[in-house]
Amino acid sequence: MAIVGAFTNAFVLVNAVDLSNHGREIHTAESRAPVDVTAFGSSYTQELKGLGEASITVTFLQDFAAGSVHATLQPLLASNTPIAVEVRAVNAARSATNPAGVLSNCTLFSYQGIDGAIGDASMVEAEFRNAPPGTGISWLTS
Repeated sequence: MAIVGAFTNAFVLVNAVDLSNHGREIHTAESRAPVDVTAFGSSYTQELKGLGEASITVTFLQDFAAGSVHATLQPLLASNTPIAVEVRAVNAARSATNPAGVLSNCTLFSYQGIDGAIGDASMVEAEFRNAPPGTGISWLTS
């Protein structure tokens, strides 16, 4: 069994821009909406899985330099054109023990250009969500 261990060197690729050296946190989420199919005479609620939701949220240390965090993310907030986001637990090649979580068709739903308090590191969060014709997060090993 390959245990990831301390989370110290993850990989973050946003719209073909490697922002790994500015990343602090990564969260991948997939869920299904419950659909109530309870019929008369049932003693308990019965549910089936409905439509899915998929997202990747990344917290970055802010950087306003050309080609960095703000220059990459800010234009994506105004755009409806789907992009790809890829994250890996370790900044190394994809493999069976280092799969890449990829939202191949997603859009940026939230981003704070400036967020912080006096004395804090300037960190911003970006939330990418599934967009048409997306099919959720793919876990690629090659």
